[in-house]
Amino acid sequence: METREIHIFGVPIGIGGGQTGTSHGPRHAREAGLVEMLRAQLEHVLVKDLGDVVLEGEPGRSRLQTAAEWSSLVRDQTCTLARNGIMPVVIGGDHSLATGSIAGVTSARREAGHPAPGVLWFDAHTDINTHESTPSGNPHGMSAAALTGFDVEHLSTVVGADGRIEPDRLVFMGARDIDPGEQVHLEQAGITVFSSEQIHDEGIDSIISQALEIVSPDHEPFCLSFDIDVVDPEHAPGVDTRVSEGLDPEQTKHALERIGAHAPLLLVDAVELNPETDRDNQTAQLLVACLNTLLRANVGQLLKD
Repeated sequence: METREIHIFGVPIGIGGGQTGTSHGPRHAREAGLVEMLRAQLEHVLVKDLGDVVLEGEPGRSRLQTAAEWSSLVRDQTCTLARNGIMPVVIGGDHSLATGSIAGVTSARREAGHPAPGVLWFDAHTDINTHESTPSGNPHGMSAAALTGFDVEHLSTVVGADGRIEPDRLVFMGARDIDPGEQVHLEQAGITVFSSEQIHDEGIDSIISQALEIVSPDHEPFCLSFDIDVVDPEHAPGVDTRVSEGLDPEQTKHALERIGAHAPLLLVDAVELNPETDRDNQTAQLLVACLNTLLRANVGQLLKD
């Protein structure tokens, strides 16, 4: 059987969020056993750790400009890996990095003659503010806006026309803290949002089925951007922005197992782990367990892709 490759790299960026502790997320995910666990569990898959991308000389630039420069590095990395048929697993770091990670894979897919992939985005937030609508000024809340064609200073330049995704192929899962400006953007773009309340009311299986019908209706490859703050802070306290009434760990892992079994993943982001707010590495360990569940379920899809 052909061996496939997954390449992990970290993005120690914290400037995009309200707390800079997320910059230590990649290191703590590794210390929680991420690489060793995946190597042990993923049969016929070669797991490589590429280390971290590093941005030199951050001081003196705006937060948005700095986040864009980080994202540009990430875009180059994911684009190169995708061109070579390798799945990037990007460990953050704050969620502004998704601007680059998803744009890079999308660009590579278009270059190969494929349409832009669907994107499933797990998050307590929808990250679809612009630099004009944001109440906080945090770049990690603008990545989805730049990716879907809204004008975001600096970040939109990173995305470019070839890196944009289609709003009708983007689904937010578990959102429960949406700013007024974001609500306007969601309605303008026609983006589907399944709130944590809907998931609790309708059940995770029903919602996952509906979401996959949008992002991958014919089992075509797609991207997953996973913010650990989608989980309730009782179970995942180590995040940048806590929002109550989130998913529980079993709901989350069950959802990821179904997602992994559905179609080949082109990219996985795992972001917003903040060791400075964690308790006894609880969140780091949960993030590693979630990635293990997802990627174990996806191995069969990768090998037949």
